[in-house]
Amino acid sequence: MHFHGKSDQVPLTTPPVYAEHSQGYTQASIIDRSTGSVHTGLSLNQLAPGGTVSPHLHSYEKGFYLLDGEAELSVADRCWRLVPGDFGALKVGTLHAWRNSGKRPARWLQMGAPQPKPFGQERDTFFARQHTADFSKPKPLDANDLNGALLGHFDASQIPVGAARDALPGMKGVFLKWLVDEKFGARHHRLVFIEYQPGASIALHDHTFEESYFLLGGEIEGIMDGKRYLARAGDVLWTGVGCVHTFTNIGNEPVRWLETFAPQPPAENVFRFMAEWEQRAKDLEGPGVKT
Repeated sequence: MHFHGKSDQVPLTTPPVYAEHSQGYTQASIIDRSTGSVHTGLSLNQLAPGGTVSPHLHSYEKGFYLLDGEAELSVADRCWRLVPGDFGALKVGTLHAWRNSGKRPARWLQMGAPQPKPFGQERDTFFARQHTADFSKPKPLDANDLNGALLGHFDASQIPVGAARDALPGMKGVFLKWLVDEKFGARHHRLVFIEYQPGASIALHDHTFEESYFLLGGEIEGIMDGKRYLARAGDVLWTGVGCVHTFTNIGNEPVRWLETFAPQPPAENVFRFMAEWEQRAKDLEGPGVKT
């Protein structure tokens, strides 16, 4: 199972659970049950100038990457001013709040895992009625002063040149930067920044977890379950467990996207490449065996 869509065609609305606990906060769900997903809850989130989201926590894990604007995030009685390229993970049960004191909307990509429940089912978001977030002294991110918060920064200007772009054996011209994973402190998902140089591709494969891909720039050809798609900035792709897929940069400029995994991959045999297993089958079964 797979999905291809355009994020700008999904309207931004105030999620019902936040209606009485936020101002100027809207969300566009781009990967959820309606797209066939079981594990992934991917959304675009926007906070208007002067907007706030009251202190709350979830019974699911959340990851985010700031795309545009600036926003203040309060976590564990500390407050940070986030800028584009800042990212983070909020573990299950982490109390946090948002504010936008700037003059432009703040917009971020957000991942929820396990997948957030639809409104009207069992609750998985809870607001702290007797807690007020202190936004009086927001600070920029400082890797040496995070007080245990799972936060970081990465943007395209930090991509290295040369051989460092070869992320995996046999994948030339591909750069991969893990943002949120087990080493970072997450337990239910991963978030990764990917760049493919022109002509770069990955062989046909599948795996035991769901992936979503939010295109930041460039043009990519995706083949999912044998069907061909073209994706550009703002498009979103999703592959379910067992979906055989491949991606190729067919343009003249680098293509970049944010990718999520849910649940986290197994410790071994993360990718199942079709050509590799066909070759192993030939070696095992000998010539002349029909497949």
